[in-house]
Amino acid sequence: MLLGIILIVVNYIFSEVYSTSGNPIKRVYFKNTFVKAEVVSDQKRIELGLAGRKELPAGRGMLFLMPQEDYLRFWMKGMQISVDIIWIEQSRIVGCEKNISPKDERIFTSPAMTGLVLEVPAGFCDKYDVGINDAIRTQ
Repeated sequence: MLLGIILIVVNYIFSEVYSTSGNPIKRVYFKNTFVKAEVVSDQKRIELGLAGRKELPAGRGMLFLMPQEDYLRFWMKGMQISVDIIWIEQSRIVGCEKNISPKDERIFTSPAMTGLVLEVPAGFCDKYDVGINDAIRTQ
């Protein structure tokens, strides 16, 4: 029984540090909530993103740390879930694309040069009143 408890505790601690995909997890704090976001920063994982996943639970997301600031472009290729895309620069939100369907074939471009992008479950921006110039922080 003690071994079972130890395994549960170790699993919980590991799930707070790394996702099941092996990506590190950071908390991204907004004005009235936070998201546990998988962090991707290498080209292969950035290109894969959330493609192929069947769900993105509430309170979860993916934070893209881009190699350089630029006008970034994202698309829904290979996606099976709807998302909101939050564009972030200098710890401020510079844009939010809402309720993007996996069937949407458009390319979404950041409204300003940015180096951080957060994908969260569709409806997140409306539910938590996320808006332009809102401050965010990561931990």
